[in-house]
Amino acid sequence: MATGVKNIVALSALVIATAVSQSFGRFTYSVLYIEIRDDFGLSNTAAGGIGSLNLVGYLIGSLLVAFTIGNFGLIKTAKYGLAGVVIGLLLLSWSPNSFIALLALFLTGLSAAGVWITTPALATNLLGPDRKGLAIGWVTTGVGLGFFAACVFDAVITDWRSVYGLETIIGFAALGLLVLTITTSANPASGSGLSPTALKQIPGWLNLCVTYGFFAVGVSLAMTFSAALLEEDAGFKEGSASLTFALIGLGLALGGPIMGWLSDRIGMNSAQLVSLTCLTVSCALIATGHPVAAPISTLLFGMAFTGVVVNITAKVSSHLSAEAFGAAYAVLTIVFGAGLAVGPQLGGIIADSSGSFQPALVLASCFAAGSLFLTFLDRKTPANDGLGGES
Repeated sequence: MATGVKNIVALSALVIATAVSQSFGRFTYSVLYIEIRDDFGLSNTAAGGIGSLNLVGYLIGSLLVAFTIGNFGLIKTAKYGLAGVVIGLLLLSWSPNSFIALLALFLTGLSAAGVWITTPALATNLLGPDRKGLAIGWVTTGVGLGFFAACVFDAVITDWRSVYGLETIIGFAALGLLVLTITTSANPASGSGLSPTALKQIPGWLNLCVTYGFFAVGVSLAMTFSAALLEEDAGFKEGSASLTFALIGLGLALGGPIMGWLSDRIGMNSAQLVSLTCLTVSCALIATGHPVAAPISTLLFGMAFTGVVVNITAKVSSHLSAEAFGAAYAVLTIVFGAGLAVGPQLGGIIADSSGSFQPALVLASCFAAGSLFLTFLDRKTPANDGLGGES
């Protein structure tokens, strides 16, 4: 098989692995939130807590990857992570009670970190360092495709466990494809694991961490409660809400290559400003529940989400080698995971106290605006300390 064809197949395997680990293992819960909540008779606070535990698992997984990636390397870490996600999906397809569902979602969150931290560097290795933005964009496209698929599954399958069952089958196929197409490296990663020092090589590293943390809180609020808002507050029918929410997945898929290309053309910082502006506006418009503005905004939200991730990931990748990237990006992912863990629990408490999901989306817009403000500061501050720097 020609090298070019091998690379395309390998890149496809990484895209599918990302779809399974991030969309099926983490974001499908947002799509099925109301069904799972009502099936187990949970309050929004308790259901939000289950979502938060999935993200706590992601945070702990990021720590584990940070400390072990130097021994296992990028490829083994990705394969082990995907295997853990598939096991978690299998448990979710059974889930006789909320405790099993909670444990399964914790496992999928824990394992998904191994896939997400490694795939950007693996994709960059395939396409070359001069196409970092495009490589990372294609990997993040997997998140959008998987999320769109999860929403369609929910619209056509009435039982939420059957949705996870179908995702489990796809997960086993993805794992087989990854094992066959991404061959194990002879040598482990040269990095030493958790590496804040490597992260500090990036201009504006502290600003980058805070920006990513604010962004994480905002998107976790929006991703967890947008479908619930459309269905319960805005009066969308269940199927219509799922299909409208699917536009986020379409936006994620389109945003990957588009924002990756834009990042390579106008610069990572400028592209990030565009993405965060769109994110702030889209969260505010989703909160209105308007029958036209809300669906359009879900599409815009998806593209903006991917844009921020692509630009921040490309910024880290552009300053570091592939293996050093894995260790440094693990540190940044820990910050991201901490922000993600806050959103579902916070939003659930707000929904129970206010009787509406709208305040959660307004708060999401505020956190996105905070990230936008920090990015403006990063453009204006010379690269003389951790608070800012030019990219």
